[in-house]
Amino acid sequence: MKRTFTVCKRVIWLSAATLLLLNSCSVREISTLPDRQVTVGAGPEDMVMDFSQGTPRLLISCTARRESQEPFGEIVTYTPSTGAIDTLIRTGMPDTLFFQPHGIFLDNESNPPLLYAISHEHDEGFHPVYSWEVGDTALVFRELITSELLHSPNALTLGTNGELYVVNDAEDRNNMMEKIFRLNRANIVRLERNENGEWKAAVAAEGLGLPAGINRIGTTLYAGDAVNHLLHVYEIVGTELVAQAPVEGLRGNDNIRVIDQKLYTTGHVKPLKFVAHTQSPDKKSPVEVWEYDPAREKITSLYYTDGSTISAGSTALLLNGKLYISQVFEPFILEVDLPGL
Repeated sequence: MKRTFTVCKRVIWLSAATLLLLNSCSVREISTLPDRQVTVGAGPEDMVMDFSQGTPRLLISCTARRESQEPFGEIVTYTPSTGAIDTLIRTGMPDTLFFQPHGIFLDNESNPPLLYAISHEHDEGFHPVYSWEVGDTALVFRELITSELLHSPNALTLGTNGELYVVNDAEDRNNMMEKIFRLNRANIVRLERNENGEWKAAVAAEGLGLPAGINRIGTTLYAGDAVNHLLHVYEIVGTELVAQAPVEGLRGNDNIRVIDQKLYTTGHVKPLKFVAHTQSPDKKSPVEVWEYDPAREKITSLYYTDGSTISAGSTALLLNGKLYISQVFEPFILEVDLPGL
């Protein structure tokens, strides 16, 4: 049985591109909750919570993605209680590498904490995963994890035994036709160390459509699917992923975060407007933020904007009654007051 949530849709044919897309036909109420912009750096696409330094802070993966922006690729911290914003100093990284972070995952159980970061390097087709030791003011380079199977990595998470799961969001990186025609050629790659301590990779699941997020609760793995508007659900059984009923109704979902056994994700709910926003910051792209409670199989909408407060929202976090939303292109995150939390 699929977990299905009521949505209202219409089919649109665009003969110029012969593409089929689904757009919501419902009229949405725009959130009017108090908010403020926090400037952190260009392209704050992903972020995680870090409690390792005593005072909670956000680690934010920033990469400039517009030609109009100065080159920038860093991990930036934001400490809500003090308002401090800092760029972590990277140490020990080989000079031959070019750090341009995308999806990140923080292993809080490691000592020191380890930050895993996907990077899209200068060399075409080279998309390694960095492992960094996280300190108060610095990142210390631990190792570089590579595989030819990481051809279009977008997001990653740790498994139950230290293995990594990485979603490739396409078979052919940046191939728009895969997304337009819903070819579902994306996959999940499993990386684990062999007996010699070397990282080995294998495809663990196939047939996904633009997964931009992945995370885990216990032995249950959740992977996004932005073109089919659902979360794929798998049970981790040894080295296998056993597919379960998907979670439907999360339109254009992006990164997935886990807080108190619940999932939080954002959605690019108007695909054509998102595409327009990729070309110009003046074109606004609506964003919705959801909470999904697996125990109750319930989706709750926490926030919706037509793009006027933030466009192309990519990650959502909750901390001390505030919702934090990052985005793909512009240099700020949004801090929103959420009543009752």
